[in-house]
Amino acid sequence: MEIYYVDIVLIINLILHSIILTKCSVGNFEIIKGIPIEKAKLYAYGKNFSCLDGNFTIPYSYINDDYCDCIDASDEPGTSACPNGTFYCTNKGHFPLVVPSSRVNDGICDCCDGSDEWANTNACKNTCEDLSHASRSEENRIHNLYALGFKIRSQLINKGKYLLSQKQNKIIYLLAKIKDAQFNRSSLFYDKEIAKEKEERAIEEEKSNQQNKAMRIFNEIDTNKNNKIEVEEVIAHSIFDQNKDGLVSQDEINYFMENKKEFEVKDFMSNGWNRVSLLIFIKSFDEKQHLDKKNTKKEFLNQDFNYNSENETEKYNIEDIEAVRINKLLYTEKTKIIINESKKAHELFEDADRIVKYLQNEVNDLKTSLSKNFGPENEFAALDGQCYELSNDEYIYTLCLFEKITKRPIKGGSEVNLGVWKDWTNFIDDEPQYHTMLYDRGQYCLNHYQRFTYVHLSCGLKPKFTSVLELNLCEYKMEFELPSVCVIQDTKYLRKPEREEL
Repeated sequence: MEIYYVDIVLIINLILHSIILTKCSVGNFEIIKGIPIEKAKLYAYGKNFSCLDGNFTIPYSYINDDYCDCIDASDEPGTSACPNGTFYCTNKGHFPLVVPSSRVNDGICDCCDGSDEWANTNACKNTCEDLSHASRSEENRIHNLYALGFKIRSQLINKGKYLLSQKQNKIIYLLAKIKDAQFNRSSLFYDKEIAKEKEERAIEEEKSNQQNKAMRIFNEIDTNKNNKIEVEEVIAHSIFDQNKDGLVSQDEINYFMENKKEFEVKDFMSNGWNRVSLLIFIKSFDEKQHLDKKNTKKEFLNQDFNYNSENETEKYNIEDIEAVRINKLLYTEKTKIIINESKKAHELFEDADRIVKYLQNEVNDLKTSLSKNFGPENEFAALDGQCYELSNDEYIYTLCLFEKITKRPIKGGSEVNLGVWKDWTNFIDDEPQYHTMLYDRGQYCLNHYQRFTYVHLSCGLKPKFTSVLELNLCEYKMEFELPSVCVIQDTKYLRKPEREEL
């Protein structure tokens, strides 16, 4: 009992002493304000104190005397004397906390137990129990979230594996179809080449026939046999009387002669024959169909050559018509059939080639999808290509998982690529794997570098695009919730309140 009395007296004396030196003691050990109890042995009562950085040794009475003696501020853990000092909140019943020493006795309660405002014991209400209750409630909420999310994650894993299996099976199916399509394409390619050779031979024969015909017409017009077509010979030849008024007018002469006085064989074959063959064609067509000459010419020029005219002079102007296109109109029916067969063979081959390329592209897309890292259990596979939108006052952001990210102005404007799927990365040190996605190689930003985006994933019961932040110019960070990261076994995934250490 006597020993107990002595201890009480000692405690009372120490309490009185702490009013001056801002420290309290129990027995032969003193608990200094602002430090955790496990560090009390470093502050041995009544003994000289060595700064924790080892630079100075000071008398014990200098501890918490509101004057900074140690460079590392270790002599003033319970005051605001040192600008680099820290104060340890015990916060019994809740989590300890470390705050800057500048907050000690500043009238604001930083510690839930109010220990940082020790100069005024009535300044702060002890809220540690309430905070602990709220913290436990939050932990229970998070636990329930992860427990339910983990079940949904298991469903996503099964779905992802099924989808990947389906893609594998589809590749096998498509490869078989490609083989058949390639065989068909090869056969049609052979048919196309045979038809093309046949067409070329027929055209060459037509060209030869037309050259012979052109030479015969030239000789018919060249009545004086001087190997030239002159104006007088044009006037005398009825084929140049386009309006059938019995006279070859100056306009009709100019149309054929190009304002020249004569045409030699070379000029006739390169230019003149085009006009003569057209006139022959029109005359022959008029005679066979018994149509009005004007309508026939207009229909012929407009439909066959996409030639549009609004007056009679322009209607007869065919300088823009290629000779080979005119000659095709003069081909024999046999040649036209050969040309059409060649065209059809070419179209059939092109269709077959498009089918092969389409199937190959589909296989490549499936292989690209299968090559993506969907997590160790393929827990993200079911979300491949799924798109989600989020809007703010300026933009609509579209996130297509494992593909790309874009934004477009709400008030209208072009879409901007913020990045395409690259790989998984760690945006935060020691962050669990498969929590941050990187989308890079986006649209160039001010002609400097390409945009890129981090997508940070957190546990949620359904996929949800929650926020967008532009970290730096054209560098973005997005938040996305989904069940795939609700891994209940890994405590790193649980967001418990942080415990700050001294």
